[in-house]
Amino acid sequence: MTDLSCPNCGYPVAPALDAAKMATCAACDTTLFLDGPTIRDAGSSGDMHDAPMLFDVGSAVRAGFVMFDVLGHARFDYGPGWWDEFFAVTRDGDHVWVSVDEGDVILQQPVPDYDCPPIKSPPRLGDVVMFKGQAFRVTETDAAKCIAVRGTFPEVLTIDTAYQYVNCQSGDGRTLSGEFSTGRPDWYLGQWLDPFEIDVERRA
Repeated sequence: MTDLSCPNCGYPVAPALDAAKMATCAACDTTLFLDGPTIRDAGSSGDMHDAPMLFDVGSAVRAGFVMFDVLGHARFDYGPGWWDEFFAVTRDGDHVWVSVDEGDVILQQPVPDYDCPPIKSPPRLGDVVMFKGQAFRVTETDAAKCIAVRGTFPEVLTIDTAYQYVNCQSGDGRTLSGEFSTGRPDWYLGQWLDPFEIDVERRA
């Protein structure tokens, strides 16, 4: 990607992902929408209050046999609290999201469109969602608001936008999460990570 400059302060912006749709300016915390050779100022990137974290944007992480580099950090408020979502790229080039909520860590991979469950609206608590012949029961359904972003993302996340989601779990402990805020639901297949087995090889 060609180096761009923040339209707010002029600071050079070099997103850490060729297919980036969104980034934040390291100098003034402005959210930037990227569209090929053009860049648009999208306003504030929100307030990312300091809190203890396992890793952050710029960290290189090993979790078991998986190694990934953290490129983006988004925080979501669901009322009683908040959780962090980290966008990362594995050493094999796969895009993953790492969800961290009160010590629980889940590594999630986007489900391709052709494999997504044929569900157009959010299922209810207790419903069963079938994915590749396996049953996932809905254990949580709620909405959350994006309150802060940092780094680079392959999609646009908008501050103060509410996202409706469901979390499902299978008998073997895998997770399936659906996000229903856009016209087409996005699904993510996940696995739990032991936070004590996470090794940060390079910190931000």
